[in-house]
Amino acid sequence: MTEKILDKRIFRLVNSISDELGQDWKVAEISLGFGLSIPHFQKLFKREVGMPPMTWLHDRRLEKFAGLLLSTFHPIKQLAYRVGLKNESHLTRDFKKKYGLTPTGYRKHHAKIEQLEAHLLKAESKIGQK
Repeated sequence: MTEKILDKRIFRLVNSISDELGQDWKVAEISLGFGLSIPHFQKLFKREVGMPPMTWLHDRRLEKFAGLLLSTFHPIKQLAYRVGLKNESHLTRDFKKKYGLTPTGYRKHHAKIEQLEAHLLKAESKIGQK
């Protein structure tokens, strides 16, 4: 199966947005930047990416947020704001819908998995030393 090559405008946009998730992106402003009408831009984006632009943006924000939950110990609110997820009640609802846990539960769950993995590695190394 060959990988789809994005329209160069959409490719540049996707990369720009991915680098600046915390920015307050608006479809009207983006479409104007391309010199396209809002409906034409939305149609082009959906054709190229497979979903509407704001759906895609929200999904990328949740993915980045999930990664930050596991790679940092910063407060959840701070991480959410950093990636542009500014509505706390929507954040919890949407995160739970996508990942099956609240942000706090997700962080705790993965911390427990890491602890178990570390314990298993330690036990394996002891067995290997015998």
